[in-house]
Amino acid sequence: MPDLPVMLKVKGRRVVIVGGGGVAKRRAAALVEAGAAVTVIAPEVVDGIEQPGVTIERRGYEPGDLNGAMLVVVATDDPALNDEVSRYAEAAGVLVNRADDPDAGDVVVPAHRHVGPLTVAVSTGGVSARAGATIRDAMLASLDPAWVTLLETVAPFRAAMQARVSDPAKRQAALVRLTDDEAMSVLKTNGVEALQSHCERIIEKASDQN
Repeated sequence: MPDLPVMLKVKGRRVVIVGGGGVAKRRAAALVEAGAAVTVIAPEVVDGIEQPGVTIERRGYEPGDLNGAMLVVVATDDPALNDEVSRYAEAAGVLVNRADDPDAGDVVVPAHRHVGPLTVAVSTGGVSARAGATIRDAMLASLDPAWVTLLETVAPFRAAMQARVSDPAKRQAALVRLTDDEAMSVLKTNGVEALQSHCERIIEKASDQN
């Protein structure tokens, strides 16, 4: 049975990483980028894992280290310790990401990359992380950069639409128009300012129909 793809909001939340190797370094960087408050617990850590947003505690894992955490990344080379941390996390209601055994955790981090407001992520169901990264890179290479520009331009108009158009059906129909083929054509033919004007007209028309 396939997993359910989700986007986990970790901004401002406490995340604990048990382990200080290469996987811990990559997870810490991704979590900080997403706004998490990261604590790394390990007797030794690799170079480069320390950065703003990451607290390093150079010691072994202790009971209670997950108190107040939303998520724990288990990334040591000790299977018994990984199992212990996972059991504690389950009892404490903390989500688990297992580097050694993804199927034993709650959260799998796919190969991903952020491009402006766009996130491209690929999971192979645990078959091959390398293949996932290769497919991700191929998707990014074929991505029309105009999509990023369109999404960045439209973002504030989406918020304005939510505030000004009260009818759900009319609002949804207007939101679709902000990123449809016509919007992309306006951007490519006449540029960002023309797209902004186009979005303003869509909002005005939907507002008039409230």
